[in-house]
Amino acid sequence: MPDDQPPLAATERAATAGEHAPVVVFLHGVGCARDQFAAQLAGLDRRLLLLSLDLPGHGESPPLPGGGYGVATVAAAVENDLVRRGLGEIVLVGHSAGGIAALLVAATRPDLVRGVVVVDSTIALTEPELQANRARSTESDNSDWRRHFMGAMTQAWGTGEHGRAAVFRTLERTPIHVAKPFWHSVLAFEPEYLWRRVTVPALYIRSRRDTDLRLLRTLNPLISTADLRPRCGGHWPHVQCPDAVNAALHQFLTRLGLIGG
Repeated sequence: MPDDQPPLAATERAATAGEHAPVVVFLHGVGCARDQFAAQLAGLDRRLLLLSLDLPGHGESPPLPGGGYGVATVAAAVENDLVRRGLGEIVLVGHSAGGIAALLVAATRPDLVRGVVVVDSTIALTEPELQANRARSTESDNSDWRRHFMGAMTQAWGTGEHGRAAVFRTLERTPIHVAKPFWHSVLAFEPEYLWRRVTVPALYIRSRRDTDLRLLRTLNPLISTADLRPRCGGHWPHVQCPDAVNAALHQFLTRLGLIGG
């Protein structure tokens, strides 16, 4: 991102711990927005400085110069934005596609990142899973893309209405030229090497997906997992069951020594 590129739109919650407070940064998924982490900004330990970002081209953030909304390009824009804000030793929390972007930043810039949390992102670890993602990408290209995408998101939501209307309004108004390449790049992504490269503690939170948590943990001793499916079966657990997500985040941050038990 050029030096003159406007910063990403952000919502910040100040910390009671002052200027040296631990920093947690939240990244949303495809077609989503920073306000979906409102329950985390309201509910997490007040000693933390919290920052929720709109990814490029989403919400109130500026578009990327020249387009190109692949996940690696989005991650690079996030990295540059964090550097320009003078942040370091942060914990990145990313939902869905934002989780893949968070992993990319953590793997390439461990000097910036203290830990990373990935919330229900697509983690294709076997060839059949990779083939299924490729088939989904091809199918969406051969149909009405917006209809296909919204159908996939409807299925991913699961049950319950809490927060649904706001999430789907955001999904519907995100421009196709932003959402489509971002989604397709995540479906095409092969994440195993990335999980192996991460050199900071990582937490994967499963809610809707069938991610093999045992297999994921074998990739890297720094990976831990939390399974929310018995309590929350939707793809937006930070919206649908925020107390469960906040408890998992609190436990992870405590394990990192950033807050007390």
